[in-house]
Amino acid sequence: MKDAKGYVYTFAGNASDLARVAREHLGADVWHWAANPAHLDVKAGYPDDWQDQGAVFNEKGELRWYREGDVYRALLLTETPIPGMTTLEGEWTVEQQSLFLQNLEERKVHPQFSQYPTGRSEGRIAARLYKQRGITVYLSLRTFEEE
Repeated sequence: MKDAKGYVYTFAGNASDLARVAREHLGADVWHWAANPAHLDVKAGYPDDWQDQGAVFNEKGELRWYREGDVYRALLLTETPIPGMTTLEGEWTVEQQSLFLQNLEERKVHPQFSQYPTGRSEGRIAARLYKQRGITVYLSLRTFEEE
């Protein structure tokens, strides 16, 4: 895929703000990972609890966040212009990639989960590389790919 135009938006708010922005701009069919200092979850759908950090993603984009005190700081990475949202400075281009997922059954791997949300222990995931001046700044997960 030829590099496309990308957008990186930034905002701060509470967990309700994260959920609202995600649902408005990503829709219903999403994957998420959410983490607190003790545990990481990777699942289909929206998180039940917006932990200290995490991401919600699908083919439309990715919302990632981290908590700073009582406020969540967030980025929304997408290829869609969104009027009224604050963008990070610069021109962004996006390159599509397909990445291999680590085989969870390998002995050197010690994940906190035994399978990916697809129900398998290995596979591929579609991702987007967000670049400025040809340099990759963000790797944005999108969808688990079928083999």
